[in-house]
Amino acid sequence: MLCIGTAVIDIAAYPIGNRGQWQEKQRIEKIAVTMGGDAANQSVRLADMGREVHLCASIGRDANGTLLRNLLSERKVCTDLLVTRDDCGTGTALVLIDQEGNRNVFSVKGAHSMLDKTALPDLTGMASGRPSVISIGSLFSLPLLEQDGLLEYLSQARSYGIRIAADLGSDKLHQGLKGIKAFLPVLDYFLPSDYDAMQMTGKNSVEEAAEVYQRYGCKNVVIKCGEKGCWYSGEQEQGRIPAVPVEPVDTNGAGDSMVAFFIHRILCGDSLKEACRFACVGASISTLYPGASVHQIREEDIRNR
Repeated sequence: MLCIGTAVIDIAAYPIGNRGQWQEKQRIEKIAVTMGGDAANQSVRLADMGREVHLCASIGRDANGTLLRNLLSERKVCTDLLVTRDDCGTGTALVLIDQEGNRNVFSVKGAHSMLDKTALPDLTGMASGRPSVISIGSLFSLPLLEQDGLLEYLSQARSYGIRIAADLGSDKLHQGLKGIKAFLPVLDYFLPSDYDAMQMTGKNSVEEAAEVYQRYGCKNVVIKCGEKGCWYSGEQEQGRIPAVPVEPVDTNGAGDSMVAFFIHRILCGDSLKEACRFACVGASISTLYPGASVHQIREEDIRNR
């Protein structure tokens, strides 16, 4: 299993009260320094499921980069494909979480957005060790790689029978549908959020948004709908899966967790519907704990929910 995308350090503070009531100094319950980033979160959750997973991401040669590498290794993620850069620091985000689990994220530009094609492992000489699935943490999150090399790499992977999954990040450059249209035919599974999908396609429902992506060649679309679960649409089936009602502590990383749990069950042979049901439960459980992927979630935790 190969995850390609961003890996950052999150500094999370919670619970944060109403901004209008902030004082110069006040006590809160906890401040935690944890790993984050779409591909890092996915890789950790896949490792939680017992998968061997390699993370291809870029970090800085700094204290945060060392911490991030150690945190990933502790969670059994293979870090041999992590690129350490000297020209920029490790991506870092400040995450403020309120009493309802909602978050405000402040981030700085760092090494996480500087991944390029030189970091990608060579698939040609990996006849016996090629990944069964490649997951792109988020399209739009890797500008250098998306502009030069990623599409060709994924096309090559597909020629070897490797399945491709991708999430969708924030469209900071306002590229819209044209920014990902070329990637859709090589995706076996596309898992954007409802907000991103409807904003990009200009549609008023997730059903219509999924149709757009499939019309442009994507085989299976799973649109993540937060506390409403997800909508899935494949070649043979479509429908809605509800989320498990919970009182969230922190929603950070729930979408990444859902992608990872979905991929795990697809690899187990589940149908699209079955994989989505498992993933929705797992994503709901992930919101019960602070941090994007700090608390380890095992398959039996999801099965017993």
